[in-house]
Parts: sequence; C-alpha cells; structure tokens
Amino acid sequence: NNPATMSQTLIWHLIRDNNSFMVKRERTSRSGAVQFSSEPGNLLNAHCFKYSGVANNNAIDISSDLSIRTKNCKNSNKPSKTYNAAENLTVFPSKAIAKAVATANATRPDLLSAAVRRTVKVVN
Repeated sequence: NNPATMSQTLIWHLIRDNNSFMVKRERTSRSGAVQFSSEPGNLLNAHCFKYSGVANNNAIDISSDLSIRTKNCKNSNKPSKTYNAAENLTVFPSKAIAKAVATANATRPDLLSAAVRRTVKVVN
C-alpha cells in the first residue's frame, strides 16, 4: 500500500495563494505587496516555488539554533517525520559553511548559494 503522491507543482499551486506560513507585508513605495514565507526548509524566506520547503521533495533547513536538516521525500505524507534528524553545525564559520555546502550539494545543488548565505547569517 503506497500512499498516493502529488507532484511538486500541484502542491505549490494548492498552497501558493493561502497557507499558514505566508507572511504578507503592506505595499512599499517601490513596489506592490511583499510576500515572505516562514516555512521550514525555506532558506531565503521568499514565497516562491524554488525555495519552498513544503512543495519541493528535497529541501534543506538551516535553523537559528545551528542545526541543519534535510527533507526525506519518502515520508512526505507524515508531516512530523518529513525531515531527517538534525545535525548540529559548529560555531566556527568556515566549518559550518563547509558542512552546509556539502549537504546542499548532495540534496539541492541549485540552492548552494542560498545555503551559504543562510549559514553565514546564522553563525554570525
């Protein structure tokens, strides 16, 4: 009995307009309303498909308590078991960045620069 799985694009289209992680800000003088996302696995907190930790099967979560987790797509229908066990990053910036680069390269190479930026912000 394999549970039915939905495509990443379908999940994004279902959650993009309204979900509990979306944070809307008022209009700014330069542009329209700004939307952020506070979901786990979203490295830049940007509300878009590329960085979404909910809609993508593979995601990386670097939290402010210096831990890094990867998303396990096999457990996508079990929200409490979606992410693997957390690995702690060191306080030393060069080692933390190296660990984040290795993890990002293994799971989502397109998010490599975002993982480095997030790690630098968290460590410093």
